[in-house]
Amino acid sequence: MPPSVSDPLPPKGKLGSLLFALPPVGRRWSTGLRTAIAFAVPAGIVVAAGHPNYALFVLFGAFAVMYGERRAYRVRAGVVLTAGVALLASCAAGALLGHTISGRLGASLLTVGMLTVVAVFGVYVIDALRLGPPGALLFVIACGGAMMAAEAGIATEVLLACTAFGVVSSIVVSMAGVLRDRRKPERVAVAAAIDAVDAFLSARAAGLPAIDLRHQAGGAIAGAWAAVYDARLPSRMPDSDLLAALVAARHRLAGPAYDDTNDLAVDPLISFVRPGIRFRLRRALSFDSHAMISAYRVGLACLVAGGISALLGQDRPHWAVFTALMVLQTGPDRILGKVRGIHRFVGTVVGLAFFAAVHQLAPTGYTLIVLVAALLFGMEMFVPRNYAIAAVFLTPVALLAVGATPDGAVGPLIRDRFVETVIGVVVAVLAQHVVAPHAHRRTFRWIEQRVRTGAHALIDLLRTEPAGAPAVVLIQQLQFELVGVARSGIDSATEDPAWTSERWPVHAAIAHLGYDLLAACWALPPGALLDDPDSWDRAFDAVLPLPKPA
Repeated sequence: MPPSVSDPLPPKGKLGSLLFALPPVGRRWSTGLRTAIAFAVPAGIVVAAGHPNYALFVLFGAFAVMYGERRAYRVRAGVVLTAGVALLASCAAGALLGHTISGRLGASLLTVGMLTVVAVFGVYVIDALRLGPPGALLFVIACGGAMMAAEAGIATEVLLACTAFGVVSSIVVSMAGVLRDRRKPERVAVAAAIDAVDAFLSARAAGLPAIDLRHQAGGAIAGAWAAVYDARLPSRMPDSDLLAALVAARHRLAGPAYDDTNDLAVDPLISFVRPGIRFRLRRALSFDSHAMISAYRVGLACLVAGGISALLGQDRPHWAVFTALMVLQTGPDRILGKVRGIHRFVGTVVGLAFFAAVHQLAPTGYTLIVLVAALLFGMEMFVPRNYAIAAVFLTPVALLAVGATPDGAVGPLIRDRFVETVIGVVVAVLAQHVVAPHAHRRTFRWIEQRVRTGAHALIDLLRTEPAGAPAVVLIQQLQFELVGVARSGIDSATEDPAWTSERWPVHAAIAHLGYDLLAACWALPPGALLDDPDSWDRAFDAVLPLPKPA
């Protein structure tokens, strides 16, 4: 397949429109309600047991409920439990360090080091597995909060017990919906895919620009496929109405999308199954991968921001680390990074003012629990829509989680958090231009070679062995790389449209050829070999030759 020059470049994100965007994300009140309940119920029990000073520590474990959202019930409990174990580990690490550190500057630098380690590990794992929101920040908040509580004299066993209580509550709350509608997650995902396809087709029929809607529809189709596979609908209920509706939606999207626009997006005719965790973590162990670049950029920014805060005499440099992490945790895209930096600053300023007003009321006990639950609800409502608004709710929650008390002095606290926010935002934005400034180019080329290598491995297998379990594994891996091609293309087009446009025909051609190979593999009858594997090998080599030795 020769490179196609007709493939349009993905639309470039504009800073102004991204700053004020409020994209529709469907109904989220149930998500917010689960998050609020996962904290409020166990925290209320702690207060009822006569330990109101310990109630907020439940928050460290209650964060786990956020990681199970949108996942099928069949896998959700495991996902929340895994997140809960990671939160417990973060809490334990923070508590142990909090009980051992002493000395003003030395303690602050050790704190920065510990939080940075948690941040780097969290960013790498979440990015490599492509888990999406809420990201690594909550693990760092749990670590920092436990550290400060331990410094204040709270026993490690108390912190871990409260965190574990929050984790158990998260699992129960996240799974409660199975009693009412055990197919809701996949039903919502399929409905979102259908709506996205309808929006694209409607815009196309009206003659409106629709490339961005095409990408959204392709992503929604992929997300819906992941949901139905997590629920095992294809194997257990192949005749289900949900599966039939998803198949119909992907066929409606495939026709006009590929005949007319031919743009690079997730192929709707290819079902999506994520490859194994080990493969996803191992493949990202490259300094050209999105996950690795994101992790080491986060690490350097957190160290620098936290170090500057400590050297300036700030007794709690946590906030500078949190801010740098929040701006950079989604990856090396500088446009989105600037948007998140502005959102973080504006949201934090408003959130600090809100915290100051609430502080005057000095809520305690059940009143404090209701307040925090309401803040969590508001945060979940806006996290996927506009981070500036979400940060207004997150800021008071984070302040309370890392040791701000209703009876403490609010003036110095707000002043210090403001200073650390400025430091974190400035360092994070500068890091995008200093640390791997052309990271998008590296991931762009790296993912192309990943597709080429994966395609050749699959072709070689199907030369001599009929399609079976080993081939399915390679198909899943190649499909995962092809989704990364679309992702890297969007990042590069936003960051560097001139550079990307020169290389776009080859980038798009390797993706289309990869999807053609997947389609040929899915069409193979049982026991059949791939037809004419040599021509497939030549096609991939013609589009993307092997890189020259250094």
